[in-house]
Amino acid sequence: MLEATAPPMPNLLVPIDLRQGAPTGPSLFALSEARRVAHIAGITVVAALLGDPRPEEEAHRIAARLGVAGADKVLLYEQPGLDAPALDATHGPALQLLAERVPPLVVLFPAGGAGMQLGASLAARLGAAFAAAADLEVSEDPLALTDSVGRLCLRRWRPDMSVYRRLDPVELERPVVAVLGAHGTPREHGTPDVELQVIEGSAAPESPNIVELESVADEDAAVALAQVLVVVDPAVGADPVAKLAARAPLGVAVVGLDQVCQAALAACMPRLLLRVGVDAVPAVGVPSPRTRQGAILTAPATGAALGRVDVVWRGAGPKAWDALAALLPRLAAEPHGVGA
Repeated sequence: MLEATAPPMPNLLVPIDLRQGAPTGPSLFALSEARRVAHIAGITVVAALLGDPRPEEEAHRIAARLGVAGADKVLLYEQPGLDAPALDATHGPALQLLAERVPPLVVLFPAGGAGMQLGASLAARLGAAFAAAADLEVSEDPLALTDSVGRLCLRRWRPDMSVYRRLDPVELERPVVAVLGAHGTPREHGTPDVELQVIEGSAAPESPNIVELESVADEDAAVALAQVLVVVDPAVGADPVAKLAARAPLGVAVVGLDQVCQAALAACMPRLLLRVGVDAVPAVGVPSPRTRQGAILTAPATGAALGRVDVVWRGAGPKAWDALAALLPRLAAEPHGVGA
């Protein structure tokens, strides 16, 4: 007679940030938060590591530290070049591979790490929901994943922490990719005796720092992650968009209004949305009440109706685009302090 076997527990995948060969504090805190809810919610906590090939002894030392912080299993994807700062073009496919190895109910990125570079694009690849600032809780709903197993949920907070929305992967019928909204002191309730699986990747591209958006999904992910979003009227032309995008610092996305899907614009929550036009600027709306909107006019205005949109910068002539490109780092650093 065959014995009944318990169904496999769902996975909570925690991508780990490394600094000087050691897991960062926020990464260890994310693991301990995952461990906090794991036995109640019936979750397997899997740590995901991307990095250069390293000695076996060092890999086991890192895995043991992750086990103490709360990991039940560690997946290490090794490929030359992955110790470099995380970019979707270089790190995204590897992280997707790990997510496909252990299909997650939730992917939880640590606060302040690679999540803002990799989270939205991973969600797009997995068909998952995305939350830019969230924390974990166990639902008190009587419905459960399986008999006697609790249900893991996330709370997606507004930036001012005044309101949150509960995200339940079971009700959504798809995974949730989230960035932890805060970090603290990690707890050590796990064990160093943790399973380590090493996956060897292929050689990295010769120039990993030269990144080009190769798909609509990549461009939409850049929009979703932007702290400052610059949307350019198609009437301005493609060359200024390319020039501005090439000079945009981290956290600033520059897109042509005709080059990005409206769904991506509707889902984004930047701190500052700049609408660039010659005279009348393109109409773009975002759902977040915290987003300040501004207009950038690149020719003398002739009385365009801007409504409540502030004109934060004006320029005209061939050198206007170079001057605007030079302004982008300041916009990223002081999005509320740039005046006309």
